[in-house]
Amino acid sequence: MPTGSPLRIGIDARCLNTPHLRGMGKYVIELITRTNRLTNIEWRFFADRPDTIFHKPLEIDGKVDLFDFKGYRFHTWEQIGLPWRSQRAGMHVLHCTATTLPYWQPVPTIVTIHDALPWHDTELQPYEKWYWHRLIPAAFRKCAAVITISESSRRDVLNLWPNLEHKLHVIPHGISNIYLNAQRKAFSPLLFDAVGTNPYLLYIGGSLERKRFFWAIRILAHLNISKLRLLACGFSEVEREQTRHKVERSLRDRIVFLPFIEEDDMAHLYQQAVAVLYPTLYEGFGFPALEAQAVGTPVLFSALGSLSELAGPAAEILPPDDLDSWLQTCLRLFSQRSESQIPNEAARQWARQFSWEASAARHLELYQRATKPDRSII
Repeated sequence: MPTGSPLRIGIDARCLNTPHLRGMGKYVIELITRTNRLTNIEWRFFADRPDTIFHKPLEIDGKVDLFDFKGYRFHTWEQIGLPWRSQRAGMHVLHCTATTLPYWQPVPTIVTIHDALPWHDTELQPYEKWYWHRLIPAAFRKCAAVITISESSRRDVLNLWPNLEHKLHVIPHGISNIYLNAQRKAFSPLLFDAVGTNPYLLYIGGSLERKRFFWAIRILAHLNISKLRLLACGFSEVEREQTRHKVERSLRDRIVFLPFIEEDDMAHLYQQAVAVLYPTLYEGFGFPALEAQAVGTPVLFSALGSLSELAGPAAEILPPDDLDSWLQTCLRLFSQRSESQIPNEAARQWARQFSWEASAARHLELYQRATKPDRSII
């Protein structure tokens, strides 16, 4: 790459080509925005849904390349279309941000592995098993560098592929200023209509079995505090209806399934909760555990996997299957709650160590190294 010329980085941005941004989308938005402030970069965003909204990061002038590619079942967009378009566009580096990457790598390629969940799926069809257990690991061995987001995920990756150790880098996520700088204020009218004035526990995680929504329901049922509500986030419209029918009728009026909440409102939703329930059994990182503490609200979770790295001053660390411990903790927090509840400032300060600026600087270092003729230094 000529000295002084912009660094051209292609991004597998499928996580931005969706109606609502989730954890991976947050990562990509923050990464690109912060890295763009550090040096001269030309970005190109590749995604596969021309018919769907694309969340282009603000402040970024990069080109968006939305294209379809035949052979969806066989990952041809990722394995052929993405590297081909990256090469044709003259990218210096291709960053695959969501665990998978092409085997053909005409452009130096970096991948972020968020967790090892796909390799623990025992119900894969033959092609999918070959894809996850043969093709993708072979692509890992060829790529310029591998990023993962926690020490726990690093251990999981090395348990599967010890030969990746020399190219594996742990770069934790950061926390958005939306949470770090959140101040208590009234809900927006739309959110107030959904939430009302009752005290509430906040569940984050949706319907995935490992997130354990029904554990949160058991807590609500056993607390038996009539005015206490359980607010549930992360469910699609279809999932909300399906899950509602599985809940006992006596509890349905005390559970509020929220629609998608914009991040500004999400910070206030966290902050005014009695506590956040995060009973998940596995996470590659665990944004809700960090976001709750960043606004100063207690969060209940178990120190499983990467979550053990997020045990700050507002974390209530509990055994995953000890219902009585969860109940007693919720009762204590409910009794301490008041209208003038003061956020845990120690937790808010602790959360500042998770810096998107630091994360972006380390990503940029890998991008720059990947452009050098001898990439063995990565």
